[in-house]
Amino acid sequence: MLSQAAERVYWFSRYLERTENIARLMLVRHQLILDLPKSIQPDWRLLVKMLGTEKGFDNCRKLDNEKNIISFVFSDRKNPSSVISSLTSARENIRTTREIMPSETWEQLNSLYLSVDQRSDKNLPRSQRHKVLNNIIEACQQITGLLSGTMNHDAAYQFILLGRNIERADMSTRIVDTASSSLQGNAEEIAPYRNVQWISILRSLSAYQMYRLNVRRNVKSEAVLNFLLKSDVFPRATAHNLAELEVCVQKLSNHGLPLEAIRRLSAFLFDSDLSVMRDEKLHLFIDELQAELGNIHHLISDTWLHPER
Repeated sequence: MLSQAAERVYWFSRYLERTENIARLMLVRHQLILDLPKSIQPDWRLLVKMLGTEKGFDNCRKLDNEKNIISFVFSDRKNPSSVISSLTSARENIRTTREIMPSETWEQLNSLYLSVDQRSDKNLPRSQRHKVLNNIIEACQQITGLLSGTMNHDAAYQFILLGRNIERADMSTRIVDTASSSLQGNAEEIAPYRNVQWISILRSLSAYQMYRLNVRRNVKSEAVLNFLLKSDVFPRATAHNLAELEVCVQKLSNHGLPLEAIRRLSAFLFDSDLSVMRDEKLHLFIDELQAELGNIHHLISDTWLHPER
């Protein structure tokens, strides 16, 4: 498979997964408004912090209120991590590789892009937010299912899986890192709502039902951390993403360095005691996870996407 085509399907998959994840984050933030009292509402600025776009938002010189941040994250084309920018990038990458992917994939993605594009010059009010964001999530899931059920599971599909699982692992760790300290207010006020906070983290990854099925206990911080980072059965858990990456790279040639890095990170995660992870210690731990995920991405790029470098 040509490295140029491999790079395009890899990034198509990352951008599609990113679109779904951004919509999830926005939807959960919206739901938290309804679940929490006004005195301890989550800071909307955390949404741009999760996506690593604080500097870009600050350059806009707008107040960091709900309306401006929703607009920046949903429809600002100057923001590379907005929903519309991610969809635009996914659309461009699939447009140039349509011959190796099911034609229905292009049709569904293009339809999703056009529906979001029509809203990109409008506000996203609370009354419409749930419906619009849920439709985006469902459309992304349909495309993912379509690829799984109708595309040859050849080298091109392995690069789609590589992109998806790298993006999922990165976003899951971002969500855990930022959302775990998202409530504003004094400690006594916040304490009764800590479970609401952890439930929102689970819901942002569609993990609440599977957590209750798998863990069979009340929502507690340590159990949630173990489930979202170490579960080998939940598809958005970091450990599961790493296991998927390991399977994928072994199906490709010259996989020595990426495979070694994936296994090293899996061992590091497995050996870590999450019961002692709180606040700054949890933040530093997740920083290390994200740095290693970035290293795996660079090894994938150097090995298969830009082997001439």
